[in-house]
Amino acid sequence: MGIKVAICDDEPVMAQAIEDLMLEYAPSLFEIDTFYSPSRLIDLLEDNTYDLFILDIEFPNQSGIEIAEAIRTNNVTCPIIFLTSFKEYMEKVFKVNTFDYILKPVTKDKLYPALTRAIKYLDVDDSKFTFTFNKVFYSLSYREIIYFEKNKRRVLIHTPSGLYETILQTKELVSKVHDHFVQVHTSFIVNVRYVKQISNDAIIVKLNDKQTVEIPMSRKFKDQAREQILMRLRDFIS
Repeated sequence: MGIKVAICDDEPVMAQAIEDLMLEYAPSLFEIDTFYSPSRLIDLLEDNTYDLFILDIEFPNQSGIEIAEAIRTNNVTCPIIFLTSFKEYMEKVFKVNTFDYILKPVTKDKLYPALTRAIKYLDVDDSKFTFTFNKVFYSLSYREIIYFEKNKRRVLIHTPSGLYETILQTKELVSKVHDHFVQVHTSFIVNVRYVKQISNDAIIVKLNDKQTVEIPMSRKFKDQAREQILMRLRDFIS
C-alpha cells in the first residue's frame, strides 16, 4: 500500500531533490504529487486527500501555514512536515499541529528520521482482520477499525466507513487483534490510533474528523489499559 504524499515548494530544484531522496529512501512506498503553488494544492484538497504533506513555508504571495490551515479544516491527523530556512516560523507552525520541522537545506540526515516517524505514525501495515458473517467473507485492514464492541455473542466492528458484524468469543477476538488494540472493558477493544482523550473511567475516540464517541473503561481493565494506550502512543511518536 503506497503512502500518498504531497510536496509543495516553489523551487522546482528543491521539490525534485526531496522527491529523489524519498524515492531513494523507499523506491516503491510513496505515491508523490509535486506542487509549486500553494493555491494549486489548496484547490485540489477539495477532491483529493493525502497521507503526508511536505510543505515549504515561504512562498511569494502565500505561506505554507495557509496550506496547513486548509488541510486541517478536513483532516486533523495527517502528518505535516514543514521545510524552512528560518527558525522564527517555529511557533506559528506548531499552532497547526505540525508533525515535524526541517531546516533547509534538506539532507538525508534531516529528512529520513522524519519519514521514519511519519511511516510509523501512519501505521503502514497490510495485515488484515478477516471474518465471516452470514456466510460472507470479509477482510478489513486493522488501521480501518476504530473499535470492537462485544454484544453477547455478536462482535460489532466500527470503522470510518460503516459497521460490520461477526460472531466470536471474546477470547478468540483478543487473540486475533493487532498490537495497536487495547481492551478497555469487557465489551470494548479500541484501536489506540483513534484515541483522542483518556479520563478516569472513559476514553474518547475519533469516529471521523468531526465526531467522537465515549467508551467506558471498567475498573478491571482501566489501569492496564491506560498504561498500554500511553505506551502505544509513545511508540507512534518516538
